[in-house]
Amino acid sequence: MYRRYRTAENQEKREKAKAKEIVAACWELIEEQCKNNENVGTKNSSEESVEGPWRIVRVFVSSTFTDFFCEREVLVKKVFPELREWCEERMIHLVECDLRWGVPKDTDSEETIQCCLEELDRCHAETNGCPFFINLLGERYGWIPEGKDLGNDLKELYMWVPNTSITFMEILHGAYRSCNPNAVFFFRNSEVINDIPEDFQKRFVDKEILNKCQLKELKKQLKIKFPNQVFNYDCKYSGMSEKAGRKRVILEGLDTFAEKTLTFFKSRISQFYPDSNTTKAGNDKALEHQEQIQFMERKAHFVIGQDELIDKLLAYAKGKDPIDYKIEGEQTAFVRDPEFWKSEDGDNLMVCLSGAVGQGKTSLLAKLVKKALKVGLNVFYHFAGISENSVQRNILLKRLAEFITGEQIDIPEDTNDVTEFFMKVIREEFTKLRQIENQILIVLDGMNELADRDQYKHLNWLPPRFPGNVRAIVSTSSDHLPTLHRLKEHTCFLINIPQLKKSEAKEVIAQYLIMFNKKLDNDQMDIILSKPSSLNPLWLTLLAEQLRTFGDFRTLDQHIQSLSDSVDGLLEGILRDVVAYDDSGKMEKALCILAITQGLPEIDMQNILGDMDIQEPIPALYWSKIRRVLKPFTYMAGVDRNMRFIHGTFYENIEKLYLSDKKAQIMYHTVVVDYLMFWCANNIVKRLKVPFHCQRAELYDKLVDFMHHSESAAMLGDYMRSMYLQSARCMQIADPVLKVTMPVVLCRGCSNAYRGFKATHYPLNKDACVICGTYVFGHRVSEAYLCLRHSQGQSKLLGKCRLCDMAIRKDENGRIADFMGCPGKLCIHCSSGIGAKRCSYIGKRK
Repeated sequence: MYRRYRTAENQEKREKAKAKEIVAACWELIEEQCKNNENVGTKNSSEESVEGPWRIVRVFVSSTFTDFFCEREVLVKKVFPELREWCEERMIHLVECDLRWGVPKDTDSEETIQCCLEELDRCHAETNGCPFFINLLGERYGWIPEGKDLGNDLKELYMWVPNTSITFMEILHGAYRSCNPNAVFFFRNSEVINDIPEDFQKRFVDKEILNKCQLKELKKQLKIKFPNQVFNYDCKYSGMSEKAGRKRVILEGLDTFAEKTLTFFKSRISQFYPDSNTTKAGNDKALEHQEQIQFMERKAHFVIGQDELIDKLLAYAKGKDPIDYKIEGEQTAFVRDPEFWKSEDGDNLMVCLSGAVGQGKTSLLAKLVKKALKVGLNVFYHFAGISENSVQRNILLKRLAEFITGEQIDIPEDTNDVTEFFMKVIREEFTKLRQIENQILIVLDGMNELADRDQYKHLNWLPPRFPGNVRAIVSTSSDHLPTLHRLKEHTCFLINIPQLKKSEAKEVIAQYLIMFNKKLDNDQMDIILSKPSSLNPLWLTLLAEQLRTFGDFRTLDQHIQSLSDSVDGLLEGILRDVVAYDDSGKMEKALCILAITQGLPEIDMQNILGDMDIQEPIPALYWSKIRRVLKPFTYMAGVDRNMRFIHGTFYENIEKLYLSDKKAQIMYHTVVVDYLMFWCANNIVKRLKVPFHCQRAELYDKLVDFMHHSESAAMLGDYMRSMYLQSARCMQIADPVLKVTMPVVLCRGCSNAYRGFKATHYPLNKDACVICGTYVFGHRVSEAYLCLRHSQGQSKLLGKCRLCDMAIRKDENGRIADFMGCPGKLCIHCSSGIGAKRCSYIGKRK
């Protein structure tokens, strides 16, 4: 027994000695390579970078897979979304290179290794040999390929070091040989392994002696080579998960790891691109211009399909009419007056692009704009709906007029109609453009999103035809018929955006995933394309994002099968996951608030998710987590950074999931009302949202109080104020022919007082409507009456002041003497239709 023990001990010593010799030989070879070669194996990338002012940053993630699942999930779902948002503010596209899956199933070992190292080549080429690189090391060294697994070309190209793992070669190629300042290394504390169940520890610890020796020396050399770029971090075991049919160890406490990663890359990217500073626009015009540019870049960055249509539109922009598209137009012009614009027979017809919501009109036009700019065309573009200012027609017209004239335009103080002023400026410039050869393309997207979309004068500023070399492409949703018919008041080229083809849908998925170095095999792609919604661009986009962030290649087939084949079903799954994995406890509330308000400014979202009793916003850490998770599905619009969902389907699905119960609806509407009335400082938001939410929460007393005493409500028009208050008005009939009704009366004190918070905003009560406060005059004034319930305590000889409940004596005919007070009146809005015969009580309904 003793001899056998000594034999095993000696065998282990011999193996360790041999392993140390191999390790020493490896590092000797590495040092020699570092002296004689720079940027070994780096190929020149033929891939073009993003055009224009935008740059690309690729972050390569290197580690063994099974033992670093949790850390990679933190990177992909928390760190990189925040870093991407930070980069976008600096006009940088962030692409994370997480190769946990994406290599086809039938790929051999050599191809797999080559895929990994070629991705590093792309990172090398875009950063002058210093790729952004993060490596995670624990107690596993990784798989060491044998000589037969590596072809001679691969060995020669990357100067492969024998007896080393793929992870090691990634470190060597991505950081060590070039002494890369953009590389960071994280060593996990090994103590956490003691808490992991014994059956699963083999996933976290290497047993082979050579692997252990290699790993120990690797960590030592990295600390020597990169003393300021190596960090240790702690975490703890928190249990097992069986999601997707596979047991997996869950580690938590990775916040410090995430924060250090984020800090490091922000610092290095700032140094690598020192001129990429956040744009600080000094006024609304500059900010709107910058938002238009950034939105166009984001939308144009990834557009697949519709190449034929884009080429035809580009040809139109250069002066060639699309003869194969039908020309449509109404016989009668309602508001787009050709006489005003002095159109001539030789002027150009515009192109009207229409399609259902989610069909990709905006992305298509963004790509068109980018192509037109690239070929040297002079392009004006405006995407409506991306900000508060973008939906205002006068903002659009000011931008267009300044673009055409090439100079800043100030509106004269005595201007009565701003829209007409800009129309005249543009008309004068159009007259000049008929005489010169300037080629101009005007692209106007989402005209159905403009604030005046339901008004009679909607698009009255849009010329019927465009002069000289000016070409115009205008888009609208086919679901909003008023805009579509307004565009067709005059003849135009009408193009309905075609549905994607199967081949294009396949390309959408493939190209989206290849940006993140992932690839589906043919069977997986066939499963996706067999689903009924596979030709819907929105469904494809959501599906691709779901697949991109999925981290386990072993269960990928099951995951694809489990995804819903409808937009609503896929969204429902996404929303449920978002709430389930939220660790702030506020995600469901955030979704519901966004849904019922149709979007709120970011600062108001932070406040409303906090403690409203003591007026303390949600902690910044929690808010940043919520914002990052919702980032792929929302956008920030306008100066106030209004947070909205990218598509109306999100609102519908949230309402179905979390707001189907009326009690839940009333609860959230009440929360919004309480916040807006007692904390919010934004008068515009209050004016636009308080009345609606008071109605939905059935808070009629608060609605009346807001309308009569709030400075925000004073800015509402008379008609709107009347319409809102009708919902708080008693529904009973109070016809004066009925003897049980009583007239509304005001005492002398109240009749000569002002109802509003400022005298300048309302008339005296004796001259104001008792419901909405509008000034009443003329022969159409109606007297206000109360129904039987709300006239209790009154009689023919005794009335009660509607405002202060003071008793008022009447004469034998039931009239009030002038010195005692006056009868209540109704304005034309509140008395229209049956309004004159309805009870004039407003407030809480009993």
